Amino acid sequence: MRIELPHTLLTLALIYGIGSSSASACHLGMKMAHTQSTATAAVTQAVSEAENLAPHEATAVGLWQSTFAGTDGSTFVGFETIYADGNELLIDNSAPATDNVCSGVWEQIGPRTYKINHPSWDFDLSGNLIGVVVLIETITIDERGNKFKGTETVTVYDPTVSTIIYQVSGTLTGARITARSKPL
Repeated sequence: MRIELPHTLLTLALIYGIGSSSASACHLGMKMAHTQSTATAAVTQAVSEAENLAPHEATAVGLWQSTFAGTDGSTFVGFETIYADGNELLIDNSAPATDNVCSGVWEQIGPRTYKINHPSWDFDLSGNLIGVVVLIETITIDERGNKFKGTETVTVYDPTVSTIIYQVSGTLTGARITARSKPL
């Protein structure tokens, strides 16, 4: 199958709003997020709550509210669960029909520093497979164990994973969610 890259990029940009200021990343990287202002308020609240939490073991294991800010102006917010067995799950604020769930794996690469790799399928609103998205994160947990900062690269491939369609890097921040977090 021969893919015309300029045509594909134009089509994706028109359909998914690539490069817009409010987009999502668990799927084709840059689909419009409909709840941007609500999600931003929730992140602000979660970060504020994390600052008030008692110190936690400085490990990535747990539930996090994470925010990606791409260099192209794209953003997405998600709930990220990092399991002790080396697995990870991300559910972002994009439309479920397009795939807002990514599962991945992680490893510790330094003191309080972790690398996460999560691939995802991407679908159009009719349910047709249109790509594969791979998110690579490197995060460092703060000394109190309640927040993280890091980087993320989102790479969008064609369905055969032979051609990169789009790639964006950016920053990633997170706030730990506990059984006592409010409002979550």
